[in-house]
Amino acid sequence: MGLFDSPSHVLIILVVLVVLFGAARLPKAAKSMGEAMRIFKKESAKLHEEDSSTAQVQSWTPEQVATPQPQIAPQQVTPQTSTQEQMAALQKQMDDLKQQMTPAPQPAPGTPPATQHTSQP
Repeated sequence: MGLFDSPSHVLIILVVLVVLFGAARLPKAAKSMGEAMRIFKKESAKLHEEDSSTAQVQSWTPEQVATPQPQIAPQQVTPQTSTQEQMAALQKQMDDLKQQMTPAPQPAPGTPPATQHTSQP
């Protein structure tokens, strides 16, 4: 036995809603609920389309993509730096940055601090 099985149950629910919210507010509430449902359905359809399009793009294999690969002659290839040379250059940059970040050496305890002489009158 469900809540909406007999017309008397539906009628009682409608009377309770009219008493609680008033007759003037119910059509506005129903209209806003309908608009919200429309927006929700439209956005969920967009998400479904996006999911199917990304799944289709991900399922492509290189054989399906028919782009001709250009032939490169050996004399057109420019020499590039090897991975080891790039790593060495990056390591040198890291060492330089570490040197810049280290603070100046502190004087030993018990030695007077170095004073700066200015030529102010």
